[in-house]
Amino acid sequence: MKSFFRNHIVYWITFTILITVGIQIYWNITSYRTNKQNLINTIQIALDNGIDSYYSEKAKSNITYRDTINLPDPSDLPVPGDVKNIRVYRTKVQADSSKPKHKKVLIKYSSDEPNPSVSEIKNIQVLAQKIIIAVRQDSIDLPKIANYLDREFSRKQLDMDYALLYTRNHRTVSEYQNPGDKKYSFTTASKSTYLPQDGKLELFFPDIFFKTLKEGLAGILLSLILSLCIVFSLFYLLYIIRQQKQLAIIKNDFISNVSHELKTPIAVVTSALEGIEKFNTENEPEKTKKYLAISNQHLAKLHQIVEKILETSFLESDQLQLRRESVNLNELTQNILEKIQIKTEKSISLKTTNPEILIYVDVFHFENVITNLIDNAIKYGGDQIILTLTEESGKTSITVSDNGSGIDKSQRAKIFDKFYRIPSNNRHDQKGFGIGLYYARNIILKHGGTLELISDEITTFKITIPHE
Repeated sequence: MKSFFRNHIVYWITFTILITVGIQIYWNITSYRTNKQNLINTIQIALDNGIDSYYSEKAKSNITYRDTINLPDPSDLPVPGDVKNIRVYRTKVQADSSKPKHKKVLIKYSSDEPNPSVSEIKNIQVLAQKIIIAVRQDSIDLPKIANYLDREFSRKQLDMDYALLYTRNHRTVSEYQNPGDKKYSFTTASKSTYLPQDGKLELFFPDIFFKTLKEGLAGILLSLILSLCIVFSLFYLLYIIRQQKQLAIIKNDFISNVSHELKTPIAVVTSALEGIEKFNTENEPEKTKKYLAISNQHLAKLHQIVEKILETSFLESDQLQLRRESVNLNELTQNILEKIQIKTEKSISLKTTNPEILIYVDVFHFENVITNLIDNAIKYGGDQIILTLTEESGKTSITVSDNGSGIDKSQRAKIFDKFYRIPSNNRHDQKGFGIGLYYARNIILKHGGTLELISDEITTFKITIPHE
C-alpha cells in the first residue's frame, strides 16, 4: 500500500488540487449568485420604498379623509385587501335633479373590541389613502419618484444609472430616462400596493456584475489565497519528496563509491601485512621494505579519502577558516601542472596575460580547487586541456577548458550538488565521490568569488576572484 501511494503521489496531489480548486470555484459561484440576488432584492426594496414615500407625501398634501369622489363606474373602484376587518361599500348619493349624480365610498370598520386601537385606526387611514389615491391618480410623476428613489439608493449605498417606465393595461403612460437603452439589461417591477391594479411601474438598470463582485470581493480573495496556499503547499511537498528521493539515490551511490574506494586500500594493506607475516619468514629486508611501501601508499590514499569527506563536512559548518596570503598565481598554477602532468599523457597548457598575477587566497584550499578542475578535465574531458589566467579590472579570472564532448544540458544545473555524479548507466569507469565540484565552488564562494560552467563549443569552468 505504501509503495502504491509513493509511486502514484503525483496523481494523488493532482487529484487533491483539482478537487480543492473545484470546491473553491463552486463556492465562489454560489456566493456570487447569492450576492447578486441580494443586490436585486435591495434594489427592489429601494424601488418600493421610494414609491411608498411618493404616495405618502402625495396623500398628505392632497388627500382628506372625508371626500366625495367622481367615479366613471362604481365597479372600477380598486379596493386593496391588505387591511383586516375592513368592509368597503359603494353607495349612490341622490342629489338635486339639476346636479350630476355622485358616488360615495363608505368605509365601515368592524371589530370585536368596543374601542379600536391606535394601530387599527392608522390601518383604516392607510386603506382610505390607498383607495382615494388609486381612484384619483391616472398618471405618476416619474421625475419626482426618481428623487425619492435616489434617496433610497443613497441610503443603501447604491450608485447606478436607471430608467423608469409606467404602464397601464400594457400601454405606456410615461417614462423616465430611456428604458429602451441597451445598457439597461436588468429590470424589476414595483410591488407597492399604492399602485393601481392595472398600473405597472418598472425599474431598468445596467448589469450589476462588478457591483456583485465587489460585494463578495473579500470572500473571493480569501478563497483565492487559501487555494494558492494549498496548491503551493502540495507542490512544495512534491518538490521535497522528489528531493528526498534524489538524495536517497545520491546517498546510496556515494556509499557504494566510498565502500568501493575504501575496500581497495584496506585489502591491499591487509595483503601486504599478510605477506610480511606468512611469506617473509626469513625477514628479508627487501621484501619487508616492498610490502611496507605498498602499505604506506594505500594508507596515504585511504587518508586522502577520509580528508575529502571531512573537508566536505567542514564546508557545511562554519568551522573551516581560510588562511589567506598573497601569492603569485602563475607560479602556483605552474607547480600544480608539473605535479599533474607526470600522471597523465594528455596535453595540459598554460596561458597567461601577465607574468606576475598576485592574488590573496588560502594556498592549500585554492590549490585543491585548481587540481580538482584539472582532474575532472582529465577524467571526463578531451585530450587537450588549457588553463588560462586573466587579470581584469578589480578581479582575476582562471578558466579550465577541454576539448571533450561536453556536459549534457540536463546535467549542468546539478554538477555542483554534493555527492552528485553524472549517470553513466551504472558504470563507474572513473573513480570519485561527487564532491570535487561541490568542494571547489564552496571554497571559491568563501573567497568571495564565483565558479561557473561556461558551455560554448568546449567545456569551460571559470573561476573569478575579486582583488582585495
